[in-house]
Amino acid sequence: MRSLITSLLLLMLFCSCEKNDIEASPSVDITGSWQLSEQLMQPDTAWQRIASKDSAYYLFGSNGQFVFDAKTYHLSGTYKVIAAGNKVNLIITGQDSVAQYLQVERLNDTTIRIDDWLKGVNKEQVSRKFVLINK
Repeated sequence: MRSLITSLLLLMLFCSCEKNDIEASPSVDITGSWQLSEQLMQPDTAWQRIASKDSAYYLFGSNGQFVFDAKTYHLSGTYKVIAAGNKVNLIITGQDSVAQYLQVERLNDTTIRIDDWLKGVNKEQVSRKFVLINK
């Protein structure tokens, strides 16, 4: 009888536990088309403007798809958002490429800053500002 009661209590405890599969919603919405406007190469402290003819674009879709288009480089694939306070971390995976890790911070309603997430891995740290061109 005692083992029956213990078994029932364990069963009730097990059934009352639920898995929370819902991730915290990210604090930064990156959906839209973004044009590269400035970059900062470390250890410099001044942002350098990018001429529109030399600019690059990110397109982040609401479906987890992205496109990066630059003058000599094009990449498309998927991205995953990981909430990180007032920033979000992205894992972007292009078709036939390794994953890249980016940290995105919203500076204002129309500007985001993108940095490498794994700053210690790359010897040349570059921060880039992108302006929203289409939501």
